[in-house]
Amino acid sequence: MMRIGLYGGCFNPVHTGHLAAALAARDSLRLDRLIFIPSGNPPLKGNAGLADGAHRLAMLDMAIADDPCMEVSPIEIHRDGPSFTVETVETLRRDFPADADLFFLLGEDCLDRLPHWKGIEALHAMLRFAILPRPGAGIGKRDDRLILLDLPKVDASSTQVRAMFAAGQCPPASLLPSAVADYIQRNALYTSQAERACA
Repeated sequence: MMRIGLYGGCFNPVHTGHLAAALAARDSLRLDRLIFIPSGNPPLKGNAGLADGAHRLAMLDMAIADDPCMEVSPIEIHRDGPSFTVETVETLRRDFPADADLFFLLGEDCLDRLPHWKGIEALHAMLRFAILPRPGAGIGKRDDRLILLDLPKVDASSTQVRAMFAAGQCPPASLLPSAVADYIQRNALYTSQAERACA
């Protein structure tokens, strides 16, 4: 039986915390494939400050280029209108083996919004949510349908990365893959000051 992980999020931009969590979850859940799904128009977050989808896809492709078990799906970027996870999973499921075991990786900090997701019960029927620890977050009410992954918490965030570029600083390699940092600089993402970073 194939075990497939789906990792959704804005990835604005993808950073080493995302990658470390993905690797650890892949090993913990014994995944055969792990698919990053950058959001198009997230209905519960909005898109203020969100880099264009083509840029976020490109940065993800760079970040995982050396790992054959990982891939990126543009399904939500290419979809018009709000991106609902239930519709994404229903579409992707058609391309997976019928008996594939699906896991959706979700940050611990997003748990409070999970009950409000469109089609949440349908999602619970199609897959299991695997919860990634986040610094400063805590599991509230227990739900037996959730898999709480015992992974190290990585203190990194896209907000932190964007703030550094806004201040004209280049994030260290411990926070952002160098290829991604170079891409942000070349394309002046997040702020025009990014052109001065990494000088």
